[in-house]
Amino acid sequence: MEGILELFKEYLANEPRNVSSYLNDCMDLLHGFAQEKGIEFDGYFQERWEDSANTIIDFDEDYFENRDRKNLYVFLSALYDDEVFEYLKSAYEIAKLEAPTKEWVKLQVDLLIAKGVRF
Repeated sequence: MEGILELFKEYLANEPRNVSSYLNDCMDLLHGFAQEKGIEFDGYFQERWEDSANTIIDFDEDYFENRDRKNLYVFLSALYDDEVFEYLKSAYEIAKLEAPTKEWVKLQVDLLIAKGVRF
């Protein structure tokens, strides 16, 4: 856990006045962490990644780099996995932002889904 927290601190030190960029960096790191844990929703992430890798012509980089889709994956992972949730809370706490609650994370999921974000 210490390695991820150190990276969060480094991200904030690199851009102390740009909280949005800091949170995006943290979400990217948490996305990778959840992926390494094997967390999937509706075939996202590993199954779709493997499918795209097997069909190079149809490889859709935009699909995997979509910020809203990445955030949805991290938020759902945080609801599913306590370790991801604790890291998410730490990312906010390091930036001296109000730490998210499970209810807030669920609201973010609902907002992204209402916006039309899908896997």
